[in-house]
Amino acid sequence: MLTRRSILAALCAGVPAVLAGLPLAPRALAQQGPEAAPRRVPGELAAEALALPAAVPLGAEAADVVFLEFFDYNCPVCRATAAHLGPLLAMENVGVRLMNYPILSDASREAAAIALGVLAHAGPETYRTFHATLFESRGLVDGGRALRVAEETGLDPDAIGRAAALPGVAPALDHMVRLGRVMGFDATPTLLVGPWAYEGWVSLDRKQRIVADLRG
Repeated sequence: MLTRRSILAALCAGVPAVLAGLPLAPRALAQQGPEAAPRRVPGELAAEALALPAAVPLGAEAADVVFLEFFDYNCPVCRATAAHLGPLLAMENVGVRLMNYPILSDASREAAAIALGVLAHAGPETYRTFHATLFESRGLVDGGRALRVAEETGLDPDAIGRAAALPGVAPALDHMVRLGRVMGFDATPTLLVGPWAYEGWVSLDRKQRIVADLRG
């Protein structure tokens, strides 16, 4: 089980960037338009992504269906899909893992570092509030805006800044981006459910159908 203590320990110690020989994902425009078609990714890579301590764990601990969403805080489609979080978590035995995937700009990477600071300092449930509030904000999302939103949600911005500077935060972000790149994720949002990846828009109705289909 991923807890605040285990997440903090991982980000303090440094997360090994085991894919360091690969290029970072290029900047990509968020996909919009028709719903994404699924494609299969290697099961071992999907399992590795699901186990990353920097993937924010929400929902049922023993979930039989887990949605892992690669997102960028400057992605307009990700802003729209953030509204799906509550309904998904209200479903029985469904889990969500939020994967910071800052590929759109340097500002996105700054915001992602602050976000991991929130995770390390305050844990997943507080992160959920921060996440929703940050997506409700308007304009470019960078480190400064992320810190202001953290303060608005009742967190100490100085403590969050220190947590964001933990030695494992930058390697954790590198690892997430490189792993996504290995799986061929060039845009946000990308949804991973088991070995199936959906790159682009997936409606809430379709996500609910995915749950039903996987349960047979």
